Amino acid sequence: MNSNALRIPLILPNSPESPTYIKNITRTQTIKNLVYHSRNRVRSIYYSETSNGTSKFTHSKWALRQELHVTYPPLIYLQLGIGTFNKSIPYKSYYVQMDTSSEIIWVQCEDCQKQNKCFGNPPELFKNTKSNSYDPIPCDTHRLCYRGKCKDGFCSYNTHYADGFSVGGILAFETFNFAIGPLWGPRSLMSQIKTQIEDIFSYCFPHYDESALGIQGYLKLGLEGNLEDDFSSTALQQFEDSDYYYLNLEGISVNNEKLPILPSVFIRKNNGKGGTIIDSGNPFTDLTPRAYKVLKKTLLAYFRSLGNNYKRIRESKRKHEFDLCYTTSRYRAEDLPSITFNFAGSDLVLKSENVFIWLDNPPSSKFCLAIFPGEENLSVLGAYQQSNFKFVYDRRRMLLLFKREDHCHQDT
Repeated sequence: MNSNALRIPLILPNSPESPTYIKNITRTQTIKNLVYHSRNRVRSIYYSETSNGTSKFTHSKWALRQELHVTYPPLIYLQLGIGTFNKSIPYKSYYVQMDTSSEIIWVQCEDCQKQNKCFGNPPELFKNTKSNSYDPIPCDTHRLCYRGKCKDGFCSYNTHYADGFSVGGILAFETFNFAIGPLWGPRSLMSQIKTQIEDIFSYCFPHYDESALGIQGYLKLGLEGNLEDDFSSTALQQFEDSDYYYLNLEGISVNNEKLPILPSVFIRKNNGKGGTIIDSGNPFTDLTPRAYKVLKKTLLAYFRSLGNNYKRIRESKRKHEFDLCYTTSRYRAEDLPSITFNFAGSDLVLKSENVFIWLDNPPSSKFCLAIFPGEENLSVLGAYQQSNFKFVYDRRRMLLLFKREDHCHQDT
């Protein structure tokens, strides 16, 4: 391994080390929170890709109350040190979201109090005026400034989300202990430090049930080892009108049997709609409805073939928004099928623990397919399906490399 690779622990929200950990929350409520987060996350991506920044954000039928953002926290955290203060307190620590679908890093500064525009109830505002390394960027003087986007003589930004929530402020230089915000965009920190990290980063996070035991994943910045060893790879796709990481998904298989889905179903159209995105911030995977319909039909037939040991849970008796759920009187691990995402050049084979989620402490008698029908032509590979895999984003060669890694926390 190359010792220059910087390793940063990742924390999932159900981990005892998470800043949003709730000790006595039930598994049912935890899953509901994840589902809620997932449904609104994918809608946010969909509208950001199809609205081109117009008011469609704030007027969509999915618009939610702004205060709900406080209730449903980010999916994956890391601890970030910001600023330069003094020897006794060299920087201030904050928990921030690790998100492959976010370009900017923003933190609330004490200046928000002056205009009464602070969001929620943050535990501590960043004292930007006290940091020796805080340096706001003068208007139109830097490549990251959008011409004409200024506030009080400094470069500004404004980011809108699908529920009508927006965040805006001043762009500034600042000192970080390590980096986050790995999108393609020029304001992404990965883009800003690509020379130092050879334009490569990787991550691995444990299965959701493992993270509840305090097991952490990791984010790595920089090159390590030989990327050809034991890795599968597929091309990363980049589009001028999008900062997301797109993949070329060609098909889906169940127990190694290819489903009758045309590859064109997964292709991004010229109008910006559709395609397949990989997103660590979305708890579950979404498939374009046409593909999901075929997958659901196949799984219904599969579980019928197992006889009365697996009975479908009627919608009226479900406690979650999952579409396909079963109860079993005799669970056998080998009964649950695998699902393979057939990407161009390689296959991502998901074991049953990446495909289904147990509604009670596993293994229990009730489980659901942890995949949803998505928004129109958009498919999103979510975090539940990515767990216990190592993903390497080699942005130099435009490749996504991956391999199974059942013990993320043991990587050194």
